[in-house]
Amino acid sequence: MGLSARTLTELPGVRRQIGRIAADLAAGMHCLWLLPDDLVEGGYAEELHQTALCSSPERLDIQALSEPEPPAGAVPTTTNWPLDDLPLLEDYDDGFDIGWEPVRPRQRRVPVPVADQFEGTESGLLTRLAKELSVPPGEVVDTLIAPDRRWRPVIGVRAWDNSVHSAGTSGVEQDRGREVARLIRSLSAAAKEAGLPPEDRPRLLVTARVDDLPGQLPDELELELATAAVHWWWGTLDRLDSATVISVVGTDASLRTRRRGEMPRDRILRAVRDEVVSEVCGPDPVLGWRLAGQWDGSQSTLEGSLRMALEGLGADVPVPYVAAPSGVGSGHRPSTAVRQAWARGLLQAWDGRTRVHPAVWCGDQNGSDHLRTLVSQAQARVLLPWIEDARQRLALHALSGATRPVADLIAGYVERPPAGYRARPQEVFRTIEVGPMLRACRQGHLNLPVEDRRLLEQLVLARNVLSHRGVLFDRTMHTLCDELVRADQRWSGHE
Repeated sequence: MGLSARTLTELPGVRRQIGRIAADLAAGMHCLWLLPDDLVEGGYAEELHQTALCSSPERLDIQALSEPEPPAGAVPTTTNWPLDDLPLLEDYDDGFDIGWEPVRPRQRRVPVPVADQFEGTESGLLTRLAKELSVPPGEVVDTLIAPDRRWRPVIGVRAWDNSVHSAGTSGVEQDRGREVARLIRSLSAAAKEAGLPPEDRPRLLVTARVDDLPGQLPDELELELATAAVHWWWGTLDRLDSATVISVVGTDASLRTRRRGEMPRDRILRAVRDEVVSEVCGPDPVLGWRLAGQWDGSQSTLEGSLRMALEGLGADVPVPYVAAPSGVGSGHRPSTAVRQAWARGLLQAWDGRTRVHPAVWCGDQNGSDHLRTLVSQAQARVLLPWIEDARQRLALHALSGATRPVADLIAGYVERPPAGYRARPQEVFRTIEVGPMLRACRQGHLNLPVEDRRLLEQLVLARNVLSHRGVLFDRTMHTLCDELVRADQRWSGHE
């Protein structure tokens, strides 16, 4: 069982973006929501579209036409990960130098020849909208903006259902989505001419892929600050969303195995495992769901499990390695140079950075190095707080084993001790790092019990490995977790 569309729509980042869309619609603006291709092809976009549309109390959803039957002998196509290199990125600016238009007085509206604009679309979007409104196609815009009309719905449009029909009349690629674009422009112009206030305007919620629309439309609508808002699935998900997906997988696994609980050691190992999955899969919740369900947490099986999870998504691995680009990821949208890569799922903003999808680098030699770096970052994020907590408690207990005055230990082993430390030596000694503490033990200036010294050695080893962006492999990881748990049990009754 894979990640459900409902689970995706309930993630915090998705709810946050849907909330922004709802606010813009309530303010009387058209909204264009641009999604990567895989969300449409995987069936997730339908649930996203419905959830966003249902945020408006008055709504009208334009259903898709039935898909035409394929010609006899036609071979169905499949979508695979492209092998093209990501484009080189140049610095770009997400802002616009925009001037505000002066407020115009309310005027009598001059009718717009809508029928002429939609010539040749008798079976397309306008006809379906006219059918829902029970008016001829040429009267759709007039009906929606009529001053005496009380029903001002948000009209939901799935652009991927309309782009195919739009391109069918002339067969040229630039015609894709022209009906959607013309409807947005016509409604905006007509509402403006009629002088309708924002709360009285009919609004469109268009959910689309980049290739479903004319290429210039998103940037054109970005300039229409008073009438339209463009929302990109760019940085929509963050680390909290990834953790949420993985926690759902863990909960399902616990229910299946009927485990009542885990040993403290196992909880640490599970936290590391979940963080590794989150760091490796980043902004792809579907891949995170699959890897979390397949990987047993062992470093020796991680790369193989990742390849299996990617193959389950239809991704071709290995593919040529491409370094993560820089210079994007802080804005609200991908730059023009990377939009096709973003649309194909190769590039996404996540956790304040631009991330290349694992399908691009998995299996490559450099990709293996990249995977180790991600694993090291995940291990450090989970384990360093544990190491720091153990260091503080160990320093507190080590005071009883000092063979020299504490002030002398501070002078010899605490890096950059504060002024006046001799007046509060015990407090300052607790800042000693694990490396100098171990050195003091070996030089006979600290006399620690065997079990505490064994813990200290593991803390030094783990801190050194993680500080140099190394990976703690299974045996070292398990030993460290065992020592942390034993120390916690020893100290719990004495603090």
